[in-house]
Amino acid sequence: MPQLIRSMAGKGPENLDNLQNSQVEIGNSLYNLSVEIQQYLKLHFRSKYDHSTSVMIVQEPHDSSEGQYNLFKGLESFFGSNPDLVKQTIFLSEGTPANKPISVQSLIHEEPHPTDDIIRQVLKSFMITGYMAYEWKHQQGIPIIGTEDEGLYELSRRFASLCRENPDAIFQHRKYEDGVEYDIPLNQAWGFAVAARNKRIAQTLIEQMASYHNPMLFVAWDHLKDSRYNFEKKWDEIIKRNLIDAQYMGPVIGALQFPWGFAGKDWWLYKSVTKDCEMNDINYYLEQAKIGYTFLDPKGDVTLEDQARYNEVFKVQREK
Repeated sequence: MPQLIRSMAGKGPENLDNLQNSQVEIGNSLYNLSVEIQQYLKLHFRSKYDHSTSVMIVQEPHDSSEGQYNLFKGLESFFGSNPDLVKQTIFLSEGTPANKPISVQSLIHEEPHPTDDIIRQVLKSFMITGYMAYEWKHQQGIPIIGTEDEGLYELSRRFASLCRENPDAIFQHRKYEDGVEYDIPLNQAWGFAVAARNKRIAQTLIEQMASYHNPMLFVAWDHLKDSRYNFEKKWDEIIKRNLIDAQYMGPVIGALQFPWGFAGKDWWLYKSVTKDCEMNDINYYLEQAKIGYTFLDPKGDVTLEDQARYNEVFKVQREK
C-alpha cells in the first residue's frame, strides 16, 4: 500500500449521499455539475465579486497521480453530462509557453485506444496530465495550449526544483546599509516567481474567451489565490530589484551569488524580470475584468512514490 504523506484540499466526503447535483456557470449559461462529476472533482470555490461572465478553473494536481486520474475521469463525466460544450472548449495548460500548442498525437499513434488502466499507469509517470489523457482517449479535437511567460516559468521551475531538494536553501545573503546581515530564503524567491507568472496566465485565459465559450484553465490554487502571509509578500519587491540588478552586474562580474552559481552563469533565467513585473494572483486580474469563476479540485492524495517521481521529473528538466 503506497504511503500517504498528505491529503489534498480536494479530498472531499467519501459518503456520496453528502453530494448534491449542482451547476456551474460558463459564460452566462448554467451547466450540469452532477453527483457523478463531483465524485472526481470537488466543487471547491466560487468567486464572490460582481461579474459579467464566468469561466471554469480546475486545480492542476501536479504531484498526485490519483488526482491526475480523477481529473481525467471527472472530465469524462463532465463532458458526458454536457456534450454540447466539447466543440466550444479549449484546455489551457500551466507550465507551457503561452499559446504554444500541445499535441497528444504521439500517444495516439502509439496506442490509439488506451484503456483506463493504461492511462492510469502513464499518469503515474507525470509526463502527461489528466486533461491530456482525456484528449488522448476520446480524440475529440479539443485544443490544448500553454499559458505561461516562458522566462518567468523557467525561473519558477528552477526555484521549485531547488526547494524540493533543499527546503532550507538560501536565495541570497545580503547586508543592510548599517552592516547587519540577513538571508533571503529561496522559497520566498519561488513565491515571487509564482506570483509574477500570474498576469500572463490570466491574459491567456481572457484572450481565449473571445474564441471559445469554455476555455478551461488548469492551474494550481496558489496561482488563483495567493495564500502567502503579508510578511512573505513584502520580500517580492526586494527580490525583483535584486534580479533586475543582477541583469546588469552578473553578466559582467558575476556579482551576485545564487544557489545554482554566479549570476552571470544563467542570465537567461532571470532576464524576464522587469520593472513592470506585477505580483498579483489570478483572482485579482479576473476581478478587474469582471470575469467570475468556479474552481474545481480533483480528489486525490499524494504518496511518497508520487513525490519521488515528480521530484525526479523536475530534476531531469533542470539538468537539460
